[in-house]
Amino acid sequence: MGRIVLAICDDEKSYSERLYEYIHSKETDSLKVIWFTDYEQCAAYANEEEINILLLSADLYSEAELKISASNIILLSKNKTESDSEEAYIYKYQSAEAIFKKIMRYCSKKESQLIRRNCSKPLSIIGIYSPIKRTFQTTFAITLGQILGKKGKALYLNFESFSGFDSIMASKNKADLMDLLYFWTCGSSNFSFRLESVIDKIGTLDYVPPVHSFRNFEGISATQWVGFIKAFEEYTDYEYLILDLSENVNGLFEILRMCSRVYTLTDNKRISTAKLSQYEALLYESSFGDVMDKTQKMSIPLFREIPGSYEMLPYSDLAKHISKELDFEERLLSEPKVTG
Repeated sequence: MGRIVLAICDDEKSYSERLYEYIHSKETDSLKVIWFTDYEQCAAYANEEEINILLLSADLYSEAELKISASNIILLSKNKTESDSEEAYIYKYQSAEAIFKKIMRYCSKKESQLIRRNCSKPLSIIGIYSPIKRTFQTTFAITLGQILGKKGKALYLNFESFSGFDSIMASKNKADLMDLLYFWTCGSSNFSFRLESVIDKIGTLDYVPPVHSFRNFEGISATQWVGFIKAFEEYTDYEYLILDLSENVNGLFEILRMCSRVYTLTDNKRISTAKLSQYEALLYESSFGDVMDKTQKMSIPLFREIPGSYEMLPYSDLAKHISKELDFEERLLSEPKVTG
């Protein structure tokens, strides 16, 4: 199907212009955003072209005699709550980000699929896993994600038992990775909408808040994880998917096999070498030796300072080191294939 058209119609020009600019920044090959300050012009457009989602001022809607034809209408209200109404309402005087997430959450609940992936570039899945702890795995993953985010649209998923993201990022988003997985498991095809409603950002990198409790991982099978990760290829326009993995995830080896490239962080300590040898032996014993063919081992040098803020990582010596080390990886990262 063609691009989905999301129209904004509100006669408060300065307000609607700022809202349009933010939502327009989210425009993709699958989503087109248009803006009106005149109700009749919007109605005239709708008579000629299809509007899939209309974000409309509640005041204009109640006063107008002419009704606009649109598949889904969401009203921008000056009141925080609306009752006894069949219409969908969003409180207009909140952040544009919050409004956009609520639009996506609303659309994710619709029965019909509204957006499918329409990206000319394939998805590169990058797995990051080490059996050795305290190797700066997450710091490496987030830095790499922000570097790749400058090249194309990138998404980061964290599978740690205790990520600490709630405290570090002070996210107001109550939904997490498990909520997104549950939504996909229920069979909804509006995956991209639901994803947009839960993502947060670290610089140029999108991320889904990690799980609040690692015990939620216990009931998720390898098959479910593989299908879930494939959904990002089918329903989104991301170019890079960075997986910060741990052995708490059922099907770890199956997920690593799906990756275009795997990075394993290590150091020169004797116990680290022993752990890495045991991990590699288990891969071969389990018939996943092919994972080693696309694995690059890396160690993080001792830097004088690594920023404590995730947003500052792209400007650090660590980022310079990663960029230099991965220059030769450009072909591998630009010619990914999803398998498994």
